[in-house]
Amino acid sequence: MHSLSSNKSTSKVIFLLVFWAIVFLLNVGPDWYGFSSAREFFERIGLVTALQGLVAYTALYYLVPKFLDQGKFIAFIFGLFVILFIASELNILVSYFYLESTYPETYGAYYKNVSDYTLLQRMGFSHVIKFILFSKFPQFFFPAAILIAVVYYQKQQSLLELREQKQAAELNALKNQLNPHFIFNTLNNIYALAIKRSELTAEAVAKLSGILDYVLYRCNESFVSLSDEITMINDYVALEKLRFGEKIQFNLNNDIKNPTKVAPLLFLTLIENAFKHGVSQELNTAKIDIHLTETDDKLYFEIINSKPIHMANSPKNPKKIGLNNLRKQLDLLYPNSHELKLVDNINSYKAILSLKKISA
Repeated sequence: MHSLSSNKSTSKVIFLLVFWAIVFLLNVGPDWYGFSSAREFFERIGLVTALQGLVAYTALYYLVPKFLDQGKFIAFIFGLFVILFIASELNILVSYFYLESTYPETYGAYYKNVSDYTLLQRMGFSHVIKFILFSKFPQFFFPAAILIAVVYYQKQQSLLELREQKQAAELNALKNQLNPHFIFNTLNNIYALAIKRSELTAEAVAKLSGILDYVLYRCNESFVSLSDEITMINDYVALEKLRFGEKIQFNLNNDIKNPTKVAPLLFLTLIENAFKHGVSQELNTAKIDIHLTETDDKLYFEIINSKPIHMANSPKNPKKIGLNNLRKQLDLLYPNSHELKLVDNINSYKAILSLKKISA
């Protein structure tokens, strides 16, 4: 961490040295030969560069955090105008008291037409002085503008990085909630088989092992192949069938023709709910139908499960851990590009999830 911070500081110093060296050279302009000596060259160009630095760092470290970052745009503009005015006046003062008299044949020649002006007149607003004064504003401002733009870009990049880190942390937290929820339900299934001393217990453990391999190792990316997700769903349903046997009528229609990617485990939450509310409490045969369809830009997952007759008037379950996790994941992974509809009919539950299609 210390090494990384040191590298960033070194890069920043190098950038600023190169930046101000370029600004210095730009200040020389086309009249690089119009200096009487190297001393005059460095003093005249150094003065302009120093005043540009004054404007830039006053803007960066005072005006931007105090006004611009607070949304006080008018105050920022006014403050910028003030510092530009001060820099321009300082340029006139140094010119009047030092440069014109020190270098009369070169620098002083530019100001012969105002040589009779008093200091107050030179600092005032005669038509000539207005031009000299305000013509300096763009020159003094342009390095500040570039540095403000660079700092703003860096802030935006940092905010983007922090947002991505926050999103990744939230997704990991959601998966950590979902996985125990899924494992808890599945282990209950295996427990039920073990109680019956069923020969299918070993097969159930093998199915669970395959599902956990998928959850833990093959869906760490934000998006996975839809075909892999369907394989995992079939394994999950096969595991549930080991418990419920002929009590389930399950049908999955996949009409997706093009290779597609989806966020992992989203569909599993809806399937878990279908088994929990439509199968585990059903006295007769339960039905679960899944339909996967697509349009040019959307993927549709629809699941319908029969509802036990005796649950038609039962109170709603206030704890919906799986659905709450699902909605949070959808908000993170499919912002403004998803829709989840839940329909609770007398004889069935229906969930329709539409997602923005992501090509594989």
